[in-house]
Amino acid sequence: MTKQAEIDYLRKLGGEGLRHAAGKPFTDDHVGEHLLGLGAILSLLPPPPLRVLDLGCGSGWTSWFLAKRGYEVLGVDISEDFIRLAERERAGVPNLNFQVMDYEAMAFDGEFEAALFFDALHHAEDEGLALEKAWRALRPGGLCLCLEPGRGHAKAGTTVEAAAKFGVTEKNLPPAKIIRLGKRAGFRTFEVFPGPGFLSHGIFRPAWAPDSRTSFRPRFLRDAAKFVRLLARKRDAGLVLLVK
Repeated sequence: MTKQAEIDYLRKLGGEGLRHAAGKPFTDDHVGEHLLGLGAILSLLPPPPLRVLDLGCGSGWTSWFLAKRGYEVLGVDISEDFIRLAERERAGVPNLNFQVMDYEAMAFDGEFEAALFFDALHHAEDEGLALEKAWRALRPGGLCLCLEPGRGHAKAGTTVEAAAKFGVTEKNLPPAKIIRLGKRAGFRTFEVFPGPGFLSHGIFRPAWAPDSRTSFRPRFLRDAAKFVRLLARKRDAGLVLLVK
């Protein structure tokens, strides 16, 4: 798995993949999960004005949402193709900028109040180094938010297929590992929140889903133990908040 594969990923996707990337999150089958995750991030961030560094921003949809909230946002990605797409699709927002950059080789030093890895840190060759660079980019007291796939991700069918076809880096990245690497990078405070995937499947399971029997699925509301178990699964894949 090489960085060059990450750089070339978008052009290898072809026309349909390009349309999907340009329209994300709305073109994605997991749109509800993506928006739940971003909603959680917006809830955890202090209100604007803040400078936010969106790391591995891809097509820039997370950067666009953050900028529309009022943050001063810089989205960075190693792929020039993705940055050009982001600049084209997210144009017209004055407080939003994009830059081609390897987040494992950044030279920022105390310039941001917040940094975000939204489904991006697990693509790093060295995720510990990426967290060190994020730590350095933050001011004292700055926040780093990591929303990453957790246990089992590397062996999932679609993940294995993508890694084999495109050569991109895919790995498991549960909260415990993020926290361990975050401590090594210098972060001093940590908190884990339930991931949107578990909340989406555990709470908002629609009637048309294959395993649904009724139009009202959240039975955990009548069973506190199930809800506790659901929250406990944040150990497997949660939203991690790190404080410098």
